Amino acid sequence: MLKDLEQRFRTVAPQADFVSLRFVLERTEALSVRQDIVQPVQTSEDTGVMITVFDGGGIGYGATCDLSESGLRRAASDAHDWARRSAGRTVIDFSRIAMPKPQAEWTTPVQIPWATVPLGDKIALLREQCARLKTDPRIVDWSSGLYHVGTESLYLTAAGGRAHQRFSYLVPSLSATANEGSETITRSLGGRGYCRQGGMEVVDAVGFRTVAPEIAAEALALLTAPNCPSGTKDLLIAPDQMILQIHESVGHPLELDRILGDERNYAGTSFVT
Repeated sequence: MLKDLEQRFRTVAPQADFVSLRFVLERTEALSVRQDIVQPVQTSEDTGVMITVFDGGGIGYGATCDLSESGLRRAASDAHDWARRSAGRTVIDFSRIAMPKPQAEWTTPVQIPWATVPLGDKIALLREQCARLKTDPRIVDWSSGLYHVGTESLYLTAAGGRAHQRFSYLVPSLSATANEGSETITRSLGGRGYCRQGGMEVVDAVGFRTVAPEIAAEALALLTAPNCPSGTKDLLIAPDQMILQIHESVGHPLELDRILGDERNYAGTSFVT
C-alpha cells in the first residue's frame, strides 16, 4: 500500500517550491475490567494524509482520507491554492527556507507483540488484577485496563525525502477508589504516565502483575491521612502530572505558531529552546 501511495504522490505533487505528504495509519484497542465485570472491547482505525505546499513565499495544507490518486490530487490542489492565497501575508517567507530531504526508517523494538497474545489471555490478566484491588468494603470502585496503540507513518517530499516509522505503545492502568463518610480518594497506577513504546513486555516492566494490593492499601490509607501542612514546600511532580503540565504550559502556547501561519513549533524557533 505504501509503495502505491508514494507513486501516487509523485504523480499528483504540483510544481511548487516544496511539497510534502504525511500519511498516518493508527489502530487502537482498549480492554478493561471494572468492578470485576469485563467491559466492551473498544477498537478504532484512523487513516489519512496531509499535503503541505510552499509556493511563492506562502504555505498551504490539504488533508484527506481518500488515498486514491483523485483524492490526493484534490488535497494537493487545495494545499497549493492556499499557498498562493497566503503568499505575502505570512509571518515567515517560506521561499527562503531550505527544506530537508530526510531518509529514515524506525520500528519500535518489541519483545512480545500485542497481536500475538490471545485476547482471552489479556482479559484473564485484567480480571485477575481487578479482583486483587477489592481488598476492603471501603473500596467502592476498582478497575484494570490495557490500551494499545499501533501507528504507522510515512513522510514524503517531492524532492525525494522519505521517512517511514512504525510505533507500538502500551498503556497499562489500575485504579482503586475508596470511600468513608464524606471522604473519597482514588489511587491509581499507569495511564499516560506509564505509556511507553513496546509490546506486552511493558506489563512486567511497570509491575502491573504485583502492585494491585499496594494501590488499594494506599487508597485506604489516604482516607485517614492528615492534610498536607501549609507553607512553602518543595514539590515532586510525578511523570503523568509533568506530561500534563508540559501540555498545558508549553503545548498550547506553541499553537500560536500555527495561527500565525507556519510550523515553527516543530523547527526550534519558538520560545521553547
